[in-house]
Formats: sequence, structure tokens, C-alpha cells
Amino acid sequence: MSQVSGTASAGVGRVIGMDVAGSFGSGLRGAVVDASGRILNQKEAITPKSGEADLVDAIVTMATRLRDLAQRAGQGPAAIGLAVPGPVDEVTGVVHRGASFMVWSDLPLARVVEQRVGLPAVLIQDARAGARAERLLGAGSGVNDMLLVVIGTGVGAAVICGGQPVLGAFGHAGEIGHIEVDVNGPPCGCGGRGCLETFISEQGLASRYALASGQAILANEVVSRATRGDAAALTVWNGALRALALVIGSAVALVECELVVLSGTMTIPDAALADLGSYLGRRLHLVHTPRVVQGTLGAMAGVLGAAEAAFERAGVPYVARA
Repeated sequence: MSQVSGTASAGVGRVIGMDVAGSFGSGLRGAVVDASGRILNQKEAITPKSGEADLVDAIVTMATRLRDLAQRAGQGPAAIGLAVPGPVDEVTGVVHRGASFMVWSDLPLARVVEQRVGLPAVLIQDARAGARAERLLGAGSGVNDMLLVVIGTGVGAAVICGGQPVLGAFGHAGEIGHIEVDVNGPPCGCGGRGCLETFISEQGLASRYALASGQAILANEVVSRATRGDAAALTVWNGALRALALVIGSAVALVECELVVLSGTMTIPDAALADLGSYLGRRLHLVHTPRVVQGTLGAMAGVLGAAEAAFERAGVPYVARA
């Protein structure tokens, strides 16, 4: 079953890419993108905190404004790509309730947006969108086998094998944030305990630091303090890196990728990641230890990956910038 019906009758040189952040009150980003990956118009908004209907309204409003901007510039967009958190069925365009972002209720989001905006719409899981963009336009350029790990409000991943994203039997491949790292760890939003997400997501880092120090600070500050030698922050951060290396190592042993790209909304200085490679190397013995780099597309990776999916839906090649 296709996510959308009808054909793309607008100019095929432009599409709309949108990225719905993984928590209420965070960022909703969208852009008009051309076939070279160039951002022509860009908008940002804060996601509403009041539920699914208001979030859909915010998505539709931004998409409509971007469509109108493109049309006034002389070339309307061919399609809309939506990168969304949570378990996503990219074939039917339905997004399901997730552990970190629980607003969705088996919503046929692609069809809803298509009907309300008047353009073909396609859905893509947000980590998968980021991986596609980083491979085409960013840190993974020219790499056919890579793993992208997203660290932010949650922890997710996407696998590229042979140049193609891996969907999995039911479309949920890449949910590494909910692999159990510590059987005695704290409860996770997925219903498990001690998942990777409880170690290195924004909430996980902040919670662990509060328990260790008695201070409530944001995750980015935990990482910053760790780089400055704060004892409690170092303990929390090193534990997070070891947990991350454990899970990445398992994934790499299975798919043997040559590159791991770290992405997401957290600001992590390179110095704070210095030990990750050695932790990972200790976990791998019969496969090559991959290079680990930070993504280069930043907060726009999801938008650009969603745009690539929209170009694919429109049947137009999406090529890397010269």
C-alpha cells in the first residue's frame, strides 16, 4: 500500500522536508529544499504541549506556509517528507505510539497531511531520515555501510547496508535505545529497566547526575562538567559512554559497518567522546572497529533526509551538493 495517492503535479525541482522533534515543547523544523540538497526557505516552531491534534495542526500550518513560499517564488513543491519519532510504518504512512514520544495513536499522518496541505506526503522514521541525509550530504558521504546513532530526548539508530536503509520485518529496525544495559537499572519509558536510553538520553543523563550529586542540571551541562573534571559528572558520563559502546558494539558485530555517525540534539564536544573509540574497540574482536565521527548536518539532518524521501516519492533524483 502506498503512503499517498495521486501524482506530483507541481514543479519537481523542490520539495518540503520536515522534522518533528521527539518531545513536546521542542523544535519542529521545516524547509523547502531543492534537488541539490540546498535549503531555500526554512521555518522553525515549538511543538505544542497539548496533544496529537494540536501537533498535527502545527505540522500542517508549517507545511502550508512553506508550500505558499515556494509557490510565490515560482515553483511549488512536488511533495512533503515528514521525519517523525516513534515506530513508523513507512509503507502505510502510519506512526505509532513510542516509548519517548507517546502522543501518537496509530495515526495515518501521511494521509492526513496530504489531505490538508494538498501535496503528496511521505513518512520516514527520524533516525532513518538523518542517516540518509548524512550518507548523501554529510559525514557518511560515499559510505555504503554505516550506523547512525541519534542521542537526544531518546536514543535511536538507523542502519545503512549496501547503500540502503534497513527497515526490518515490521519497519522498526534501529531501536537500540531500548536494549537493556543494566537489569537492575531504573525504569524506562518502554516498560523495561536499565535501557541504554536511561544512560545517555537527555533525561537519562540529567537524572543520573541528580542522583549522584543532588543537583538538577541539563544533560548538556553534565557533559560540559565532565570535560572540566567534575567527579560526579565524569562518573555519569563515563558510564554513559560504556553503555553506548556496549550497544554499538553489538550492532556493529551484527552488520559490520565501516562508520558510526553520532547525531542528535545534544551538544557533545569532541573531547567528551575521546574514550568512546577505545571502549568500542574492547568490545569488538572478530570484526573491524569502525570509525566514529559526529554528524555534520546538525539539526537539519532530519529535514534533509525527509526531503530525500519526498524526492524519491516524486520520482526525482536527489543529488549531493557539488
